[in-house]
Amino acid sequence: MSAVPGRALVRKLLDDVRASYWAVPSGFVIASLILAFGMEWIDRNAQDLPFGLPDAWIDTQGDGARQTLATMATAVIGVAGVMFSMTLVAVSFAADTFGPRLIGNFMRDRGTQISFGLLLGVFTYNMFILRAMKGPIDGQAPFVAQYAMVVAMVLMVIAIFTMIYYVHHVPETINVSNIASDLGHRFGRDIRQLIETRPTIEIEQISPRTDQITTDLHLKTAGYIQQMDVAALNEQARRHDWLIDVMHTPGSFISPHVSVASVKSSKALTDSQIKGLRDAFATGNARTEDQATPFIGDQLCEMIARALSPGFNDPFTAMNCLNWLHAGLMDGLLYKGGLHPITPQRVAIHHTDFGDLLGPFERAAPYTVTDRMARLRHRDLAQSLIQRMPSDHAQRHRLERLVETLDQPEEDITV
Repeated sequence: MSAVPGRALVRKLLDDVRASYWAVPSGFVIASLILAFGMEWIDRNAQDLPFGLPDAWIDTQGDGARQTLATMATAVIGVAGVMFSMTLVAVSFAADTFGPRLIGNFMRDRGTQISFGLLLGVFTYNMFILRAMKGPIDGQAPFVAQYAMVVAMVLMVIAIFTMIYYVHHVPETINVSNIASDLGHRFGRDIRQLIETRPTIEIEQISPRTDQITTDLHLKTAGYIQQMDVAALNEQARRHDWLIDVMHTPGSFISPHVSVASVKSSKALTDSQIKGLRDAFATGNARTEDQATPFIGDQLCEMIARALSPGFNDPFTAMNCLNWLHAGLMDGLLYKGGLHPITPQRVAIHHTDFGDLLGPFERAAPYTVTDRMARLRHRDLAQSLIQRMPSDHAQRHRLERLVETLDQPEEDITV
């Protein structure tokens, strides 16, 4: 398979689309337009259908049908506006309470996107069917889209249940336990996926060479690395017999003045080859959890910091986040033998290991030491990790130092 430049950028754009409020609603609007034109065609060719509507469902009064559609359209768009206002309030509340880096989790919420999109789709459908309705002209009978009206009524019922669901869904999305649980489940799932895909990474033995030219690779824009196409880097390295040393991985901030990678080759790289290497990286304005699993742990750490701040003073939320961090670290330690570091040679890149996952758990210590309950819980969880890891584990000393930090005398704790 040949290298495809720009795959990293495509994946970044797809991730941005998933985290947007316009993609799914736009899809519903387009689908409603197709449905409206399709139902209008069916009504204009109703005589060709093998069945007909019951007499009780047929409305021969064009004015009544138009008024019904107008009423439904007005009601739906009004409810959609209220729903959008509720969404903005929920996002604003979450950003102020749990941290602005959690906004992306709310933006990706499929329940909100589908609910908003369905109501906009129902409004669009009603408006286009309303446009198709014709009153009596020059003695001709009015055109009433009977089948389209039945579909409009069904869609209206669905919209009502969608509104009921949404009113229930909004409080659920800002429930602090649900937020921590969602982050914790994703943290553990991503760690297990890292462990399962680790055996598929090729470790190619490369003989040392001296006749090489080293070329530093710089990206043209500053920002956080959000996507990196490792397959494309490996493919180009094998094809041209390069050795690539990647210094910055997804989640790192880089600028055009910082070398993101260095390439060792037998001859100078061409402009097209440099462009192909740059296309393997995609940057953005913020860190994302895609290809950067420790960022999920950092989000839990941020929730701990805010929960233990003087303005909130909520040790139970902090302990809940510690529990989810601990569950993910247990996966990284015990699931299928744990997550061990590897060192590829053809494309030397740092793959996430247990030490990276341990970072957020350590960084929570300055906040948990300020609260006795959170500190003791943090200490107990760290000790349980030490008990389950081998005595020669590379990260054992970090956990032992963390326990020493958390195991303060009681008289040093300010209650």
